[in-house]
Amino acid sequence: MKLFRTRDLVLSQGLARRTFLKAIGIGIAAPLAFKMSKLAVAQSTARPTRLFIFFLPHGAPNEHWEVGADMALDANGVGILSPLDPYKKYLTVLRGVGNNVSTNHEAIPSVLSGVKLGAAPSVDYLVATALGTTPHVLGVKNFYPGSESLSSDAQLVNHGGFVTPIQNPYNALADLFDGLGAAAAPPTEVVDEKTFRTEAIDLSIGEIEAMQAAIGDLTTEKNKLQIHLDSLRNLKDSGGGIGVISCETRPSLPSAELLAGIADRDLTVAQFGTILDGHLEAAANAMLCGTARVITLQNMHANAQILMNFPGGPGFDMTHHDPLSHSSDATGRGNFAEVQKWFYSRLAEKFLAVLDQTDPADPEHTVLDNTTVLTCSEIADGQNHNSFVDEIWLTGSAQPSYLPWTIIGGGGGFFKGNQVADFGVVKGEGIDHRHILAAVAESMGVPLTTIGDLSVSSPAQVKA
Repeated sequence: MKLFRTRDLVLSQGLARRTFLKAIGIGIAAPLAFKMSKLAVAQSTARPTRLFIFFLPHGAPNEHWEVGADMALDANGVGILSPLDPYKKYLTVLRGVGNNVSTNHEAIPSVLSGVKLGAAPSVDYLVATALGTTPHVLGVKNFYPGSESLSSDAQLVNHGGFVTPIQNPYNALADLFDGLGAAAAPPTEVVDEKTFRTEAIDLSIGEIEAMQAAIGDLTTEKNKLQIHLDSLRNLKDSGGGIGVISCETRPSLPSAELLAGIADRDLTVAQFGTILDGHLEAAANAMLCGTARVITLQNMHANAQILMNFPGGPGFDMTHHDPLSHSSDATGRGNFAEVQKWFYSRLAEKFLAVLDQTDPADPEHTVLDNTTVLTCSEIADGQNHNSFVDEIWLTGSAQPSYLPWTIIGGGGGFFKGNQVADFGVVKGEGIDHRHILAAVAESMGVPLTTIGDLSVSSPAQVKA
């Protein structure tokens, strides 16, 4: 029986043919013209979201964490979050988050699982399992000296059992870039959009403008070809930008490569900055290339007595846990704020800066638009060891205390950004951190209704 072609099919085939002829007519080579014709009728797909969790132990001095009016990140002295200023439009500062499951160092296993002692899978595992991808776990000095196993104050990530993070970023490369360049050939007549952009980058401004005009004459819809052409035009107008990442081979990652051949147990505190930078570089590029989608990076363990005077570090001849995080006087708390600020500066320079470019899989947005970054800690104030929203007393005056958590990135359009989401900071108020975990999961397309014994939902304050 003869089947009649639908009206949509007729229009689609006509648009593809006319796009091909227009491209040929302005001198574009036939193979590229063919790809243009296919992209002109291709349907848009869901945005390619990613999840990155950045854990930094033992809280932060709240007086240096608070954000001022108009999102002034350096309004209160040191300004722990000030390195994030270039990415302010992506930033949601969470004011008034508390852990109501457990507190002090016992809170570590519940940070990502929402369950006391971590007796349940953590949110990274739940998201990755639902998406059919691998949850990667990286670590920076998570062991006590001479040990190669996690202690109770370092048990953060649970994948059916506590996970030991990969310590050497060079050793993580095989996992993060697994299968790079070995993808199966695409089906017949389906265009690989990364390849298209790589080939089309050599088009002149005139050719791009001619094709934009042609597409505008043929259809008013915002199709994939139009999106790619807009992106290419913007790239050329800006002087070239970062360029197209083909990801056919693993990119050069200098910090990780400096640590090649070193066993985890032989990594030294002097290499702390290189280890952290190596993990951040590797994680960012793996997300950019699409070879890793869910990554957790755990900095240290709660009682980490690591001197903060390693090369390239904060420059304090004091250890992170005590005396720095335990400081109660203004000078000591300012020093601890500088240390925590240093970690955010590395996150900004080595991770966020890489992702703040056109998404190879979604050229209408940046990779950071399509990423959810959760920064979190198990303790609110290091001196007081509280994990819930509380009022603490310093030098005779009271101030609020809550978990220093943020969300950075658009989450594929889920998060609002450029705001402080204030849930209340009076003792006994605030929001249970499990609702934030629910928002993180939902931004990845994985809605959760319960975490532990709590019914959860994404707070309206954080959503776009």
